[in-house]
Amino acid sequence: MSIYVRFWDSKRIDQKTKTGISVIYNDWSERKQRIKVKPTKDNDADYLNNNLDELEKFVIRKYNRNFSSGEFISKTWLKETVKEFHGRVDSNEEHKAYLVSWVEKFVTEAPSRLYRGKQIKPRSVKNYTTTLNKLKDFEKYQKKRYRFEELDLSFHKDLINYCRNEEKLNDNSIGNIISRVKTFCREIELEGYPISPQYKSSNFHTPKNETFDTYLNEDEINKIFKHDFSDNERLDNVRDLFIIGLRTGLRVSDFLRIESENILGNVINITTLKTQQNLTIPIHPQFQTILDKRGGAFPKKISDQKFNKYIKEVCKEAEIDTPTYGSGQKENEKKKSLGVFPKHQLIGSHCCRRSFASNLFAAGIETSVIMKATGHKTESQFIKYIKLTQNEHIKKLSEYWSNQDK
Repeated sequence: MSIYVRFWDSKRIDQKTKTGISVIYNDWSERKQRIKVKPTKDNDADYLNNNLDELEKFVIRKYNRNFSSGEFISKTWLKETVKEFHGRVDSNEEHKAYLVSWVEKFVTEAPSRLYRGKQIKPRSVKNYTTTLNKLKDFEKYQKKRYRFEELDLSFHKDLINYCRNEEKLNDNSIGNIISRVKTFCREIELEGYPISPQYKSSNFHTPKNETFDTYLNEDEINKIFKHDFSDNERLDNVRDLFIIGLRTGLRVSDFLRIESENILGNVINITTLKTQQNLTIPIHPQFQTILDKRGGAFPKKISDQKFNKYIKEVCKEAEIDTPTYGSGQKENEKKKSLGVFPKHQLIGSHCCRRSFASNLFAAGIETSVIMKATGHKTESQFIKYIKLTQNEHIKKLSEYWSNQDK
């Protein structure tokens, strides 16, 4: 006989449907509403009863979520919920059971989704899309579609091996993909779909490499500032933008959009795009010199991509070529790799913010004062930006001990 489930809640709902599980009539306990467990008979009672327990919990969770959010409870609600529990979905509802289908729907809706009460930023949507494409390629390689219940440690291992061996990604890039997959898993679970709990395991880790971020010290920044680019308007413009970034500590998405209305006397006031923080930063003399040189006008705006490309040229022209260990691109190679490169090859927009924080820290400015300018909320976040060379560490320690001796 077929086992039915009935869900009743006052006058709001009273529905009944098949659970999809059948049992011999004499093996059913009317009093316990479960299959009788008979030690001498192999009838899978424990397995099926556990299935019924999980179905009961699933139905209650689903109803509480739907009712509290004001969703319409249709006449077929219970039937659809049981189908969802068993992972049986129609072709137009595959997002209720399959990872890639769910992520496709998530990405489509991402621009209108809220995260902590705020709209998801376009850059985040782009990152989600990149992860979606990698998951599609992974499933194509594996020749299978992954259901929510299959997002376990085996899936985790196979995805990492694919990214590492087939896509040739470094551990930091792989870690970003795994981190977003874990975000997807949390959202899937919040929506009430049955999913493997193994994604919460510490073994479902996000690979990560030690990073070797490059920064410029004061001597190098001054060398770039003083270099004569009068015969190259493009590099002269980029050099000025670079100095503004180095002397404000802002992210590239912020210092490339500074306008005259952001200048209030001798300070810059700007609301950051990423964190929506309102920052006030004193104007550095080199920044003021650039404004004076241009009659109060700002350098011409360019894209992030062009900025990252051109500042390498600027640094090369200014002979910023100290052999430096980091992640660079060797000749005739498409992928970056760790090694020793002329410093100008390792310079990117991230260098501005790190240089700003590192140089002020090296000069002995209080951490709390620098954090007010950079917008870091915790000291642990701030310390990640501090990049000093071995010689500078030795110098700071020597000065400290010398002052103690005095």
